[in-house]
Amino acid sequence: MRPGLVLLSGLALSVVAGLAPAGLGGERVPSWSWLVWLVAFTIGALRFRGGGSTAAQVVRRIAWLLPFVLTLALPAALVSAPGARGTAALGLVARSLAAATAAAGTAFVLGPLGLTRGVRALGLPERLALMLEAAFVALTAMLERTRAMLRARAARRGGDSAWGLLLRHPRATLSGFGRFGAALLLRTLERAEAQERARLARGAGAP
Repeated sequence: MRPGLVLLSGLALSVVAGLAPAGLGGERVPSWSWLVWLVAFTIGALRFRGGGSTAAQVVRRIAWLLPFVLTLALPAALVSAPGARGTAALGLVARSLAAATAAAGTAFVLGPLGLTRGVRALGLPERLALMLEAAFVALTAMLERTRAMLRARAARRGGDSAWGLLLRHPRATLSGFGRFGAALLLRTLERAEAQERARLARGAGAP
């Protein structure tokens, strides 16, 4: 797999899908827009599969994109021409989902290392590659701390579910989630900073 080519094609698919007309001005959605969205969505799903996901995992990962897609697409449909809002909403959701799936599938199949290699293979500024490396270090640290804190929280909570606690004690539960989020942020920043210092000490980013 050539990271540069995969990254370039994924970016191109996302941009083309995102720029295809979706009927926002009240006009009919062109047939070629639906074709572009279908191709982008299919290639994104295939890249999830190529990254080792099962069919069920692909569906689940794409389903995770839906809340973000709906949040961004549906409000835009409200400002479209009266009488065409249903068509515009469908087109905008299809466009956003296709572009997001193409981008997410590309990122998934490449992984952090492949994305960084792809940036360098495309001849993009080295500073961008270094920024990506630092961002991935911070993201990895955040995921590690989140898993650890969720395991610790589940062990202390016993058999009570989070939703049950929220219904019975909403104020205390929300306050607890706030403290959890603040502690997660602070621990993540500390961990990410330590990992970044270690990365730089090994010579990463040296000219």
